[in-house]
Amino acid sequence: MRLFLRLAGALVLLVLVALMLAPGGTIEAETLIWDKAAHFIAFGLILWSLGVLFRRLPRTWAALLAVALGAAVEVVQRYVGRDPSWGDLLADVLGVATALLIWLVWRGFRPRQAFQTSNT
Repeated sequence: MRLFLRLAGALVLLVLVALMLAPGGTIEAETLIWDKAAHFIAFGLILWSLGVLFRRLPRTWAALLAVALGAAVEVVQRYVGRDPSWGDLLADVLGVATALLIWLVWRGFRPRQAFQTSNT
């Protein structure tokens, strides 16, 4: 199951980064609200992917890495014929923050513990 999750995480991460860096698409050509929703969802999935791929990486570091990726994508988009946007970066940050909050609620605000086998 872990291998499947890691492969899925890698695939999601690669597809999303490829879509964000593909040439084309300007803000005028897209419906603004759907563009921001796509960024929000994509960066929630990117945080999930990083968490699956780097299980020992603390989630706060994974969240910072995801936000840094979002900022880097916005910078690179200028060079591939796309429009960089502060609004996109804000949607990225909100998507990461929401995914992090969902993870914290899911985990019950407990730090990750190593898998332990008991002999009982």
